[in-house]
Amino acid sequence: MTSRRSRRFLLGLIRFLALVTVAGGIGVALGMVLSRVSDDKAPAGAVGARTGTAAPPATAAAPTATAPTTATAPSAAPDAQAEVRLSVLDARLFTDDTPSGAREQRARVTVRMRAENAGGESVTLARPILRIGSVRIATDPDAEGLLGSRFAALRAGVAQTVTLRFSLAGEATPKVVRDRRARVLIAGRSVPMRVKLRAPTR
Repeated sequence: MTSRRSRRFLLGLIRFLALVTVAGGIGVALGMVLSRVSDDKAPAGAVGARTGTAAPPATAAAPTATAPTTATAPSAAPDAQAEVRLSVLDARLFTDDTPSGAREQRARVTVRMRAENAGGESVTLARPILRIGSVRIATDPDAEGLLGSRFAALRAGVAQTVTLRFSLAGEATPKVVRDRRARVLIAGRSVPMRVKLRAPTR
């Protein structure tokens, strides 16, 4: 009787242990399967969060910097007026000795000037200006529409000599009488000259 009971007890214990072992193996297997399924369905950032390291956010590619291009301006052609050679041949001042002329300090300055175009293209010079200190005086108007106080267009290699006439009044006249010098502004230059005093006009 005792041996039969012991045998039954051992058989029952073995069956129980077998059931426990089988149930444990099935549980482990099911856990692995569920874990793998959950990993497949989880978003990419969740894996890093579960392991404790967050996945770095995606960064947009930085645009490639390109150096600005600067257009090179063509070199400017030399000023044609720079090729004009200027010289003062003679400069004279004539005072006005009439009562009104003496009162208004009127006078006339004549300047014989030569211009030579040493360049390769025609040049037209602006009307010359007489400078006496801070005073600037334009040439007298052309007589009867003809060029008389300015240069005509200078062709390449051509020289001209003209007599420039200027009418003075006020403080400009005594300054020239005292200093006996003045300047002609022409072709972008200031040409100095000595002025000779002549007999007054009546």
